[in-house]
Amino acid sequence: MKLADDIKSISDLQAIIDVIPLPVFVKNRAHRIVLLNEAACDFFGHSRDVLLGFSDYDLFPDEEVEVFHAADDRVFEEGVLSENEEQVTDASGRPRTVITCKRRVRLNETPFLVATITDVTAYREAEAHNHYLAFHDTLTGLPNRALLNERIDQALLRRKRSNEAGTLLYIDLDRFKEINDTHGHQAGDTLIRGFAERLTTLVRASDTVSRLGGDEFAILLNDRGQQADVDLICRRILDAAAEPFVIEEASAYVTASVGVADIVDGISNVELHRRADVALYQAKHEGKACYRRFTKALDEKIQHLRKLESDLREALATGTGLEVHYQPLFSTAGERLSGMEALVRWRHPEFGLLLPEAFIPVAEDSGLIVPMGKWVLKTACTMMADQPSLRLAVNLSPVQLRDDNMVGEILDILDETDFAASRLELELTESAIMATDQPSRDRLNRLRDAGVKVALDDFGTGYSSLTHLQKLDVDKVKIDKSFVEDIGTPGESQAIVRAVTSIARVLKIPVTAEGVENMRQHDLLRLIGCSEMQGFLYSKPLSTEDTERFLADKSRWTHVA
Repeated sequence: MKLADDIKSISDLQAIIDVIPLPVFVKNRAHRIVLLNEAACDFFGHSRDVLLGFSDYDLFPDEEVEVFHAADDRVFEEGVLSENEEQVTDASGRPRTVITCKRRVRLNETPFLVATITDVTAYREAEAHNHYLAFHDTLTGLPNRALLNERIDQALLRRKRSNEAGTLLYIDLDRFKEINDTHGHQAGDTLIRGFAERLTTLVRASDTVSRLGGDEFAILLNDRGQQADVDLICRRILDAAAEPFVIEEASAYVTASVGVADIVDGISNVELHRRADVALYQAKHEGKACYRRFTKALDEKIQHLRKLESDLREALATGTGLEVHYQPLFSTAGERLSGMEALVRWRHPEFGLLLPEAFIPVAEDSGLIVPMGKWVLKTACTMMADQPSLRLAVNLSPVQLRDDNMVGEILDILDETDFAASRLELELTESAIMATDQPSRDRLNRLRDAGVKVALDDFGTGYSSLTHLQKLDVDKVKIDKSFVEDIGTPGESQAIVRAVTSIARVLKIPVTAEGVENMRQHDLLRLIGCSEMQGFLYSKPLSTEDTERFLADKSRWTHVA
């Protein structure tokens, strides 16, 4: 092959470029093509005869030509090798990204420019697509968490430089899992896309709507100085979520919960996310379909709950701190001891002895209620196994009821502790039973078939509850202590207790009154027809040691009225 210094004529150069697979062309000082190979003809979209003598103006838009000529002139004047990435428009009008390599050569003292073209359009498009995927959600096309974080960093910088206000919203769809379970994941994807479109119509172009994953979204509101503006957007988000979504010619309904965190001086990207998440947690905890702002008081509350969760997890893992206390139940017939209710307590190393209302919600939210419930049941069954004449009542959480393994685990515990199924009463609240789905009801029926009793706890929250009683498969009803407290005064509480007892008597379901504290309540409840009572009049909840002493003293098995 000839070297550049050996080139004496155009024909010498033609012989070289004809064997090169890349597009190659030669231009004179007037920027006209004097030579090119077949690959160049294919790239420019014309035959060699047509292209010879063409200038750049014959092939490209004027604005592109001006760029090309400026680069070419530098090569002609300086004689240096020039390599550039350029945007060109091909013969079909399609924009192409090319890398041109240009060099000046002299033939008989006449300067020419030799150029090669490497088409990198596909590579750059793939690169741009990969970059897009790295910063956008594939389902909705919205910015993802990575791009949102970049935008937040920019907002934080503007806050530092010009005190610009901003707000981060965390949004979570409520009941979305039901849509997936009912209509399938494809329908769920359709709903997610639809909600994303609604969100983008609620904010300005300068704001950022992002999908974080699943049914979680975020919106970064820039330069929002008025709280009223943010409140208005939050209300619009709630309204947009509540509007029905048309999926497969059917209407699907969800709601949204929103957490609000403002950009303040000195806040970091991570802390802003945390605060929005804390506010969202509170919105969902307060019943969903609402928005809540981050406050210091809220943060302290959530931090306390998360500490409780962490400590509770450790307590379950180490088997320390949790205790089971027992409260006697007395039959009104003969005022005899009929059973014991197991009540969990937690002796926290920092907060002291905690009652269930202080930590059971945390256990349910975190799923720790499942292993805790198993521990309580096994501990109580072991404790009461040698008292065959007494029944054992144990509370059952709705979370436990949704566990597929619940039935087998309960029956295994009864078998391990040699505790008769007929002696066990599982207590569920009315709201828990009414909210059960068919699989949960099937689990309860399997337990009842095995001999386990199901009691309706804290019953009597309103007259509407009375219509439910005859529809529920339960073996006992426990009247909530809030009604027992006021039963001595004629009024709504006494009327409800009478009505519940009357219906239960017709259905042949025994009724237990809890929270009995004095003889006046005792006498009236006995007269109304309650078959069993429980409360401080008989005994407060007892520790394991006190329970053992109580059970050993048979004289305490009879209540003296």
